[in-house]
Amino acid sequence: MDGRVAIVSGAGEGIGRSVALALARDGADVAIGARRPEQLERVAVEIEAMGRRALRVPTDIAETARCRALVERTVKEFGRLDAVVNVAALSVDEATVEEASRADWERAFAVNLFGTMEVSRAALPHLRAAGGGAIVQISTLSARTTPPRLAPYASAKLAMTGASQTLAREVGRDGIRVNVVVPGYVTGPHLDELFADYAARRGVSAEKVWADAARQCALGRIPSPDDVAEAVLFLASPRSAAITGIQLDVNAGLWIG
Repeated sequence: MDGRVAIVSGAGEGIGRSVALALARDGADVAIGARRPEQLERVAVEIEAMGRRALRVPTDIAETARCRALVERTVKEFGRLDAVVNVAALSVDEATVEEASRADWERAFAVNLFGTMEVSRAALPHLRAAGGGAIVQISTLSARTTPPRLAPYASAKLAMTGASQTLAREVGRDGIRVNVVVPGYVTGPHLDELFADYAARRGVSAEKVWADAARQCALGRIPSPDDVAEAVLFLASPRSAAITGIQLDVNAGLWIG
């Protein structure tokens, strides 16, 4: 990624932070967007410590104007755009399809579908101007397994994947590749909270929940945000020059198919 410029939405923590740092480590200057300025500042400092430039752009991708501002500020600051990685996501409270309100569905789609695609759309003219580039979207294993009580989130990610694969067909002749990375469980505070909740419901220890989840994975472990970031880096870089329209699973074999 030497000499290239990338945007990462949802870069404040977790997968987004790891992706931003991986891109910088590989030579890119990185524009980072997230809702919390204090998180952006911490990640920007880490990027700059590698000798790369970082642009902090507080961004809520549920707002169309913010999506476009993230892209336009990046090009104004760095002069070009070569890769976009959309990590920003929103998972609403668990509920059955019968229980979920229209507002739940609208919030899930506003970020996971509409926001992701608005950032992607805004980037297209600039990727064309650079002679091509990459868009990488982050989905979820829930969009494959469709577990109960997650319909708004899983449905929005399914729709995002369909839109992204259609986009891959539409812009391929412009040298723009569009791919989707599909994580399963990923280590971090959010998974800690989820497994603690599972443990409380089942009346077992959190350690047992972790061990049971790891055993479900063919590799016997749960991936980290850095594991996901390495897959994203491959798809964002020229290393994957002949790959577009795919879904790449990064779940340590939790789901194979």
